[in-house]
Amino acid sequence: MIEKLKILCRMQKFDDEIGKCRDLQQILPQQLNTLIRDVEDATARVNEITNVKNGILKKQNELETDIKHNNELIHKYGTQLADIKTNKEYKALNGEIANLRQKNSDTESLLLELMETETEIKKQLAIYQSELAAAEKRKADKEDDLRQQISELDGNIEDLRNQRNDLARTLPIVLVKQYGNLIKNKNNQAVAFNSNGACGGCGFIIRPQVRIELDLLKKMHSCENCGRILMNRIEESESKTEE
Repeated sequence: MIEKLKILCRMQKFDDEIGKCRDLQQILPQQLNTLIRDVEDATARVNEITNVKNGILKKQNELETDIKHNNELIHKYGTQLADIKTNKEYKALNGEIANLRQKNSDTESLLLELMETETEIKKQLAIYQSELAAAEKRKADKEDDLRQQISELDGNIEDLRNQRNDLARTLPIVLVKQYGNLIKNKNNQAVAFNSNGACGGCGFIIRPQVRIELDLLKKMHSCENCGRILMNRIEESESKTEE
């Protein structure tokens, strides 16, 4: 019986590894997608704030053009003042010059506000560019390794499954079917170990008589609550029988 228990124990270890690989099949693609998404998100932030900065620069250019145009008119009208013959015309042209100067003053105030905003935008852009560079470095450092691990998982699972199946062929078919059903229906855990007098699978307290029988290694036991194959850890059982 102890040989069957050893085989079941080794089969469970293979299924534990298979379970870990299956978990990785969920985790590793998520990690890869996170790396890719971080770069995409950081790129989007850089592009968005770059567009804002470009919009500010465009508006500044427009305002500077307006100021230049107004200054040209002020110069032109100032030259014309010398040729004005009537006070009415002189007053009207002087009023237009004053109006243009006021427009320039307002425009220059707006330009200063835009320049201050541009300074803040540049600071934020530098932060976003730094975040993008960091995200790209993480992706460059880890992407190939993650893709390699992902590509190898199916093969690893198949190899582990074959090794487990080789062991299963040495057991009675009834026991193999029992094991397979438990793996399928008990969260990939067919074998549960005695853990301080309780089933390691579900925590159900093992009766004293069953604990004694587990030590004797004379027959197969199942947890009275969850139905998993119940045993002491093999190393512990062997040392007790040798004593």
